[in-house]
Amino acid sequence: MFEPLHDEPDRREGDHRHVLVRGGQVLVRVEHTSVRSLTTDEARSLLGDEPGEVVLGRLDGVTYWVSSLPDHIEFDDRHHLEGLRGLHGRLADHEWNIGGRATQILDWYRDNQFCGRCGGPMSRASGERAMRCPVDGHTAYPRLSPAIIVLVEREDGRALLGRSGRWDTPMYSTLAGFVEPGETLEEAVQREVFEEVGVRVGDIGYVASQPWPFPNSLMLGFTARWVSGDIRVDGVEIADAQWFAPDDLPSIPGKLSIARRLIDGWISRRGTRP
Repeated sequence: MFEPLHDEPDRREGDHRHVLVRGGQVLVRVEHTSVRSLTTDEARSLLGDEPGEVVLGRLDGVTYWVSSLPDHIEFDDRHHLEGLRGLHGRLADHEWNIGGRATQILDWYRDNQFCGRCGGPMSRASGERAMRCPVDGHTAYPRLSPAIIVLVEREDGRALLGRSGRWDTPMYSTLAGFVEPGETLEEAVQREVFEEVGVRVGDIGYVASQPWPFPNSLMLGFTARWVSGDIRVDGVEIADAQWFAPDDLPSIPGKLSIARRLIDGWISRRGTRP
């Protein structure tokens, strides 16, 4: 299990690995057909300085750090700079997840150098992941945006999938949206589905969650049953939505997303695969 660290450990002890980030992309070391994070010596050689702006945490005895990769630093073909989407399935799963932590925490750290109340410089708080203003005590924690994502199933076994007008490809997926302040997750499921496609749902059940570092969401996956209403897309979030059978699916998301896990779970329950 990954152990978050908030105070810097002794850099001279144990094994340390480094995630270098530029513009939301992660620099990895290329080794034949696989890629990995960088050792301290490799990161130091590239940066020309001691790496490790912010400590992330420890996994299996290895301490992970994140650092900015300045624009002026060049690297050879033993290294590769790419977004996390492209690195999924190439980085080991645990390092991909750590890369997601790294991009989010570095963005948070960069965006909270100054107090949002008085404008004074912030400093890192001891013992927790926070930036604190020494003048007025204002404390900023890493931003996390909870969002629900739901597979709605009808009594005939068909599932409701929608296509976003923002996507370049004609892909259909489960419906999703951010949780509003003061709202339960179940209320968010009901509201989002009704707002986007005009359908009422019930029998809401939690399935699983997934950190989604694009940029800082926590996706909370649900299933739900159709109760009433015909599809009426909002034309803003959703360009089209339809009821699909397991053996007649359109283009759907890849294995990276929890949306695919929800769809695969529905297909498994129905005993049919596309």
